[in-house]
Amino acid sequence: MRSRRVDGVPRHRCSAQVGNSVKRLAGGLSKLVDAARDVDRMSIELKDAQVVVSAKTVEVEALIEQITEKTTIANKQKDEAEVMQVTASEQSVVIAREKGKADAALEEAIPALEMAESALANLHKEDITEVKNFAKPPALVQDACLMVVCLRPTGVKLDETWADAKKMLADTSLLDKLKRYPKDSITEKMMKSVRKYFKNPKMTVENMKSVSKAGTGLLVWVTAISKYFDVAKNVEPLKAKVRDMEKQQAKTTKLLADLNDQLGVLSKELGELDTNFKEKNEELTGLQTQAALMEKRLAAASKLITGLTGERTRWTSDIGDLNNSKVQLVGDCLLAASFLSYAGAFTSDFRAGMIYDTFAKKVASLNIPVTAAFNLESFLSSDAVIQDWTAKGLPADEHSVQNGILTTAASRFPLCIDPQQQAVSWIKNMYGKDQLKIKSLSESDFMKHLELAIQFGAPFLFENVDEELDPMLDPVLEKNTYVESGQKLIKLGDKSVAWDDSFRLFFTTKLGNPHYSPEVMAKTMLINYSVTQVRSSAF
Repeated sequence: MRSRRVDGVPRHRCSAQVGNSVKRLAGGLSKLVDAARDVDRMSIELKDAQVVVSAKTVEVEALIEQITEKTTIANKQKDEAEVMQVTASEQSVVIAREKGKADAALEEAIPALEMAESALANLHKEDITEVKNFAKPPALVQDACLMVVCLRPTGVKLDETWADAKKMLADTSLLDKLKRYPKDSITEKMMKSVRKYFKNPKMTVENMKSVSKAGTGLLVWVTAISKYFDVAKNVEPLKAKVRDMEKQQAKTTKLLADLNDQLGVLSKELGELDTNFKEKNEELTGLQTQAALMEKRLAAASKLITGLTGERTRWTSDIGDLNNSKVQLVGDCLLAASFLSYAGAFTSDFRAGMIYDTFAKKVASLNIPVTAAFNLESFLSSDAVIQDWTAKGLPADEHSVQNGILTTAASRFPLCIDPQQQAVSWIKNMYGKDQLKIKSLSESDFMKHLELAIQFGAPFLFENVDEELDPMLDPVLEKNTYVESGQKLIKLGDKSVAWDDSFRLFFTTKLGNPHYSPEVMAKTMLINYSVTQVRSSAF
């Protein structure tokens, strides 16, 4: 029969926890003493700060008088600058109005441009490619392409030949370049070349529609660009007028700048005074704020020290109690280890009798220090943890809380006797967010999913197990890991699998009174989740 492993509660960890509590309380006492010293120091600093504030206040008031005098002189110069500014603003309004007229005239070409954009939107690279592949295209299509050549959409000057037109059509980004065409850079020479093709009476969109889709789109685009050029050409006199007005405005702006320069010279002294005032005033404000804050902190610190006088006595007493409790950790850890190792399979009454009666008396008879009112739940868990468990479906009675401790704290993987499905429900709620994998031993692929859970540190639940476990699970149950090249591994069959210490494994059975072999009991932590009549009344 295999020997049963004993789950231990590291005494050094518990001792460290007590030590940390003592350290925190001692730190609190030290801070109280330091706070009292700080109050005395802050009282002296506050008096010194109040003297400095009074002196700075006199300096700032003198600066205010000088600034008031200089401001009167500067305002006179500002009035002149404002008159000039009004003139410049009026000129801006006139320029904007004339520019609006020019823009309005250009809007006549907008419908045509929109029609060109629509035509280009309906064209695809395949349509262009079809035209490019013509050895000798229809005459209208060729002329439409040559008109596009004249407008140089690719930025390259080409001859008005079909060969050069095919070079343009071979540009894979031609459609994008047509959409972004810089229409304001068209020259009269380019348009002259285009117009000769429009002399052909057959060169119309209606005629082109019956010949080629791509030719139609290109012709619509060229027509729109030509119309835009004609409109823009007529708008040029308006633009020239706007340019003349902008030159006049520039002169006015220059005069205004000169006046502002003169004002700057006159205002320099005022600016220096204002800067000096701001610095002194900010310094005064800072000193006043600092003094007010010091006064507020001093009052709060004095109030705090007065209020914590009683705490100082209590903390000193608590440090003594905690130091005494270090001695009792030996017995407390021994009882907790006994519970984790042997109590899982038993009922609530049997556990209580075994731990609080039999084992506790034995520890006392051996003169091992132990806490008089030792409590498993308080020692192995906390109120916050237990509250989280109950919120996720674990009943709040003593037996269920102990089961939660055994399920989460034991060194062996738990095998839960769970005819009422309490453990299954709680485990699913606890670990569902951690991608809990649920399988049964009857499923043929459970080892594949188990290997992934081990590798990635995910929780794994076997439901509805019987009285025997699959021998393939033995390496996992016994945690037969080894380290190779700095990595922790486990041998599963003929495969080595990376072991993540975050991996959790759970077994549950619906059997109300199962009979497990000593080997199974040695490999797992058997935990009795059965709801008895006494426990049911406790709910």
